[in-house]
Amino acid sequence: MDYYNRRLKVMNFSGFFEEISGTIEALAEAEDMGKIIVYTPPEKGHELEICGYAEEGIIRGYYAGKDCHIFSSYPINSRGVSSNKEKEDQVIKNCLRKGKGTEKILQKSGDSRKKGSWKLQKEKIRLPEKYTLRPAVQADASAMAALYSQGFHFYPTPLHMESYLLKTMDSDVLYLLVEKQGKIVSLASAEMDLETGSAEITDCLTISSERGKGLIKELITALEKELFERNFLISYTLCRASSPGINAAFASHGYAYTGRLVNNCRIEMGFEDMNIWCKMLK
Repeated sequence: MDYYNRRLKVMNFSGFFEEISGTIEALAEAEDMGKIIVYTPPEKGHELEICGYAEEGIIRGYYAGKDCHIFSSYPINSRGVSSNKEKEDQVIKNCLRKGKGTEKILQKSGDSRKKGSWKLQKEKIRLPEKYTLRPAVQADASAMAALYSQGFHFYPTPLHMESYLLKTMDSDVLYLLVEKQGKIVSLASAEMDLETGSAEITDCLTISSERGKGLIKELITALEKELFERNFLISYTLCRASSPGINAAFASHGYAYTGRLVNNCRIEMGFEDMNIWCKMLK
């Protein structure tokens, strides 16, 4: 139950979906949830369609190499209507045209999801002079929270809270950041699922005065290499559908556009559509 984003997410289920769909819909109505999201392997998709759910996208290789299909239903009808579809469609058209054929081959030099290979990767990072890229540590949490507070008035997760950042750092979230003369100017993270071998690249932000310098692209490159060295199979992202810059960054790295989640979460002024981009790392 995601009260902040007014959505109910079903990440796994057993048996026939029809047997639980009534309970899910009743719960969503009782809690005033505007959207129901269901993650399912491909062989279960027809069960969702029978119950009136529509497929919005795919995360390729999500289940240890098997695709995950994302189906949605909208108890509040207006939640299922995108207000920026034409603009967002044009963003995708531009990204696919510019990003075509840019996928790079990753070369493996390790075989562990537990231990990274950060020292081996430093020489591969290309940043402007006076900029450095490194993993975040707990001492960075306060400055990171302040940066996220300035960059996002609303966000699906409480990145503005130092306690939240410290908690996630101690779990399976890898944060990387870019500094300029000791000040954090850009950062991003990877939420790692050790069981499935998939990782979501998320929480990407560059301060306004440093945008246009390719910092997010370098962070994505560094996160990919680190995930690959830890033996992850795929990386994916859910990024703001109306933002040309972040979509272009993933397209230029060879990610495939695989769908759009309508009014998926709260960012900035309200609910926003999120584009799905996926890349096989192996």
